Amino acid sequence: MKYIKSFLGYSIAVVCILISIMVGPMIGLLAEPFIKTTGLRLSPNYDGGEVRQTIDHAAYQTLVHRMVFDNTLIGERKEGFVQVEWAPLAALPAHIDEEVDVNGDNQADFRLVVDTANKQSVLTPYSSWVQELEGTYRFKNSMAVRVRLKNPAR
Repeated sequence: MKYIKSFLGYSIAVVCILISIMVGPMIGLLAEPFIKTTGLRLSPNYDGGEVRQTIDHAAYQTLVHRMVFDNTLIGERKEGFVQVEWAPLAALPAHIDEEVDVNGDNQADFRLVVDTANKQSVLTPYSSWVQELEGTYRFKNSMAVRVRLKNPAR
């Protein structure tokens, strides 16, 4: 009886190890459908939030994300950001000069001048709640700029 228990115990351990070896590489494939069915989303602090406006240029697009003031227990933060993105990266001109309306009032809130080759940007604010340039980022297939904002609702 003692040998049967030992044999069953070791057999179960071997089967568990084999299952974990087979499932390990499949976790990436299983994660995406799981995330879609549960409705989980990335934090807007990571991906810039939902795209509010798409401006189509001949060779590339400008994607203006929503203003992000999330992540407080009650209400919104006093400061946040907006992300402006250009894609695809291969089609971007050497310099981008664009006025951006982030609050939807049909008046430009700031102007961005971006040197895509050197990953440098210059911000000219037109509204009092536009603060400063947070950073210029190059992703796999796009380039983005984050602009720090004061919450106009507070």
